Amino acid sequence: MNLTFEDILNLKDLNEFDSVQVTNILAILFETGRESQDIKPIKIGLEFSELQNLENFSDDDKMTFHFNIANGWSYLQQLTQNLNTDEFWSFNLKELEQQAINLRLALSFSEQSENILKKCQILTNLGNLFSHLGRFSEAQLYWKKVLNIDSSFPMAHGNIGFGLFHYAKVLYDNGQQLLFFKFAHKYLKKSVNSDIYEDAKQAFKNIIELIESIISQEVLEDIQDLENFSIGTTKQECEYRKWCLENQLFLNPLNDIITKNITAHDCLLLPTMTLKSGTSPIYQTIFNQVKQEFASARHLLYEGLNKNELHYSDKDNLQLDTLDFAVYSYSSEKTKIAFRICYSIFDKIGYLLNDYLNLGFKPNKVSYRSIWNIYDKTTKSYKLNPEIIQTQNWALRGLYWLSKDLFENKEEFTSTIEPEAQELAQIRNFIEHKSFKIIDFGQSGILDNGLTYVIERTEFEQKTLNLMKLVRASMIYLSIGINLEEKKKEITKPVLPIDFIELKDEYKR
Repeated sequence: MNLTFEDILNLKDLNEFDSVQVTNILAILFETGRESQDIKPIKIGLEFSELQNLENFSDDDKMTFHFNIANGWSYLQQLTQNLNTDEFWSFNLKELEQQAINLRLALSFSEQSENILKKCQILTNLGNLFSHLGRFSEAQLYWKKVLNIDSSFPMAHGNIGFGLFHYAKVLYDNGQQLLFFKFAHKYLKKSVNSDIYEDAKQAFKNIIELIESIISQEVLEDIQDLENFSIGTTKQECEYRKWCLENQLFLNPLNDIITKNITAHDCLLLPTMTLKSGTSPIYQTIFNQVKQEFASARHLLYEGLNKNELHYSDKDNLQLDTLDFAVYSYSSEKTKIAFRICYSIFDKIGYLLNDYLNLGFKPNKVSYRSIWNIYDKTTKSYKLNPEIIQTQNWALRGLYWLSKDLFENKEEFTSTIEPEAQELAQIRNFIEHKSFKIIDFGQSGILDNGLTYVIERTEFEQKTLNLMKLVRASMIYLSIGINLEEKKKEITKPVLPIDFIELKDEYKR
């Protein structure tokens, strides 16, 4: 391939080149544009990517292709967006959406790859992007995956510390906030003592100095024994809580960064809120409901995944063996119920936010996807609700971008940043209304002339676990988002505080 840069710019597309040449050309276009601060070659590269046929690309080639495309959109954003204006808080940018889509596609094609460095780069960039989008809880999980692959990857350590510092600033529990600062300091120190590029090192050093200016070195280094806490009174309870810890499913921000025993409880609540006189604590009531549904779904999933012995309720339930490896059992039904409960929680979060933020939707018209947009009669199209944009609320932005992981079969909501979003919505629809079959072995897909959705058991269990993690993150963003809004309220009249007592476990029967 003997082409000058001008030759590349004048190409119509890249489909005459092999996969390695395509990824190299795109990298040249994007990196040249970034270094010269010229958006023209970046835009040309992105146009080429839209025309590219990936039929003969290996999974490794597709991984690199989508990773490069994500970089292209990132560079375009850097060169066209002013980070020192309100534009930084724009909830909805095509550049951000395309970065998320392409990084997730790159990650999906990296599963069998032996390119460890590229995997770590993809996960690191996903964490950085999600943190920017307000999905700071999930960002930590991406960065931790990097360390599971390569425990010495320096930028993962730095970004974890950077993310924890900003995460700590929006927490309203002082004890957790201090622990977050301690861990942020620990990870940042490890990163700056490694070989990372100078701009990142200086940014991390600045945060270290800031933390050390408000917390003494002695306190920062004093991290208590986090394992010396009870996680249950029976072997069965301890096994369940260990599973929750390892899968980072406790409604507790600490479980984003550690899986120690201290984290094994669901301490997440709504913050102290200012309500009008005579108003009932409806938001706490809804949150109690959602929290209980989540905890119940979590235990159902645990049993569905780990308690596969014959249940007495399945005995003498006469069924026919249709020779298709189908699974019909109390155990598999628990997983299905967990999936359904988790999916329904999203709409309840939308229901709560619609009222709390006075978004104006009728309660029977609310869904998690619908609350963010309003219909503009002038342009005859949907646009992001100005009431949302003006909050400049990091956690609410996270909830908005999390909503883009869900597919809703309406024209204004079909755009998603999760490649599996439509499939998850389809699964929910078939579970609720149609024929849905779990199989032990075989191919997943829609069969019987569209009547039945078939899915392999391990695949369905993993999708349900991923969905549960998504719900957990949304509940953390909801709690923190409301706290950030409550801090903005100006109290002009005397306020009578109401302290709610903790509901005792013996009443939960």
